[in-house]
Amino acid sequence: MQIDSSKRFLVVDDFEPMRKTVKNILNTMGYTRVAMANNGNQAISYLTANPVDCIISDWNMPGATGLDLLDHVRSQKNLDNIPFMLVTAEVERDKVTAAIKSGVSEFLIKPFTPIALREKVDWMLTHPAHKKIDRQARVSIEEEPAVVVKPSKPQRATVLVVDDLPTNIDVIAGILKERYQVKVAMSGEKALEVINSSPPDLVLLDIMMPDMDGYEVCRRLKSNPETADIPVIFLTAKSEIEDITSGFELGCVDYLTKPANPAVLKARVNTHLQLKFSRDRLKDEMEMLIENIQLREDVERMTRHDLKNPLSAIINSSEMLLENKTFMGGMEQRGEIEGIRDASYNILAMINKSLDLYKMETGSYQLQPESFDISATVEKVVNESRTNAQAFGISIFFEAFEPCFALAEVLLCYSMLSNLIKNAVEASPKKGKVKVEIINADVITVAIHNQSAIPEEIRNHFFDKYATSGKQGGTGLGTYSAQLMAKAQGGGIAFETSDTDGTTISVTLPKAPDE
Repeated sequence: MQIDSSKRFLVVDDFEPMRKTVKNILNTMGYTRVAMANNGNQAISYLTANPVDCIISDWNMPGATGLDLLDHVRSQKNLDNIPFMLVTAEVERDKVTAAIKSGVSEFLIKPFTPIALREKVDWMLTHPAHKKIDRQARVSIEEEPAVVVKPSKPQRATVLVVDDLPTNIDVIAGILKERYQVKVAMSGEKALEVINSSPPDLVLLDIMMPDMDGYEVCRRLKSNPETADIPVIFLTAKSEIEDITSGFELGCVDYLTKPANPAVLKARVNTHLQLKFSRDRLKDEMEMLIENIQLREDVERMTRHDLKNPLSAIINSSEMLLENKTFMGGMEQRGEIEGIRDASYNILAMINKSLDLYKMETGSYQLQPESFDISATVEKVVNESRTNAQAFGISIFFEAFEPCFALAEVLLCYSMLSNLIKNAVEASPKKGKVKVEIINADVITVAIHNQSAIPEEIRNHFFDKYATSGKQGGTGLGTYSAQLMAKAQGGGIAFETSDTDGTTISVTLPKAPDE
């Protein structure tokens, strides 16, 4: 396609190298007018004073996310037609669905190639942007000029015209038949039969019909998951505001009054077909992305499983060398072998942990609880964490007054508490304090307090997978895995946070029965 070098792009990402990468690719395509913002809020400020023709935004950012930015853009009359691409490393079905409903134009999955970005940018700029439709507010219909854009499907799109008057059907079919395949139905019941047997791409629906009116037809279509996504345009003589509002409340995408202007009718049908085809394309792509992610996760799990065999061989060889009394190596060589053995054990533990977390996610983890002194475990974790804390100037306070027995798994609790205390240390202000205490009541509670508040933008999804905010190298898996471990052991996890009192993470575990 021919490049319009005057197009103005806005690239939004909190990771500077990624912003520069996208900008460089756009530059090589011939687009030299590229502005950059490091978060959604900065992008919103930029848009208030600067015109933009296309937005490429990361999804997960501190403050306003890419989805927040998309919602803002689609809510502004002067911005709502701007092509908008969301870039993300992870795709979850509910989030993608939310983005589609908000009017995203394209998705780009990290890591991506320059070719992938170029193709998606080209497609966005040659197809209409999605719009987030406000069915309540859109109650006045104005004439539109004809849009000379052919449907993006290679075959002709199918339009079903529903009206009880043959003359009306003849007029409408005559206007549309050159561009579309036109089917007709002269009653609501017949229309539902046609739709259920061979769904059209769009329905032009009269309201005033005997037996079953257009409102009821639309209601049934929208209540059926198989037909809910078919766009419905009401074409009727009923022109009162209440009638129009009722139509949008039922789920129609547009409303035209009779007699319809041929140019306006063609434009509306064309626009909504384009939007439908774009949504269908995004949904197909979403399904493919989710399938690819599932495949990737399956491969990663198999790889982790297969890694255990060579690691076991390294561990066994190291042990045999250390136990071999005829081994001629000196103390230095023995120390190096011990280092290899210990590192292999650590890698093996990480692999086992990742496999266990997968089992917890799928509900297949087999818990093997035992009675043990949780105070001793917490004390061990605190002592090991103090070296790291001192490097940050952080003090950790813990006193174990008496043994306190939990019914859980020692290694799971050790891993979970190590991670939470490490997070508390990293979140603390300089020269701050971390306090750990155990509350022995009907259940065992381990409370970990630091003097900083959880950022407001992640409080509502603090324990969600990949939830993170501004932490250098943060994956957003720490609190998520802690929640999985706590629940797998029959316990739970919660937090309290405020700007004045800091944050307390509380982990509850079942109490061991008295012996």
